[in-house]
Amino acid sequence: MKIDYVDGLLQTSITLNYKGQVLTIDKLVIDTGASHTLISADIVANIGIYFETGDEIVTAFGIGGEESCFRKLFDVVQLGTFHSENFKLDVGSLHEKLDINGLLGLDLLMDANIILDLAELIMYPSTDKK
Repeated sequence: MKIDYVDGLLQTSITLNYKGQVLTIDKLVIDTGASHTLISADIVANIGIYFETGDEIVTAFGIGGEESCFRKLFDVVQLGTFHSENFKLDVGSLHEKLDINGLLGLDLLMDANIILDLAELIMYPSTDKK
């Protein structure tokens, strides 16, 4: 899977399936310092994802401070050739000055056993051949 290098950040895309709605999200920053993947609430609202009673509330901590998010169960999360069923991702607000749609964190990177090849600007699950 191709990695884009934009303004000093590594970016990729992800495809989400939620209750039959499919959405591909670009401009997702690969963040090995983030324990959890965080998706912009604005970008997923188009497929009916919003906070509902029963959703777990979590707090994301970062350089910009802390932000409350909610955790949502997705039917399928696809990252390149890797896909995971019934995977939980955090959904919340991102700083409006950032031109990104989320952070790809260690939860998904490790579940997919992703190898980052920075020389070639590609990533792939360790089970795939380069």
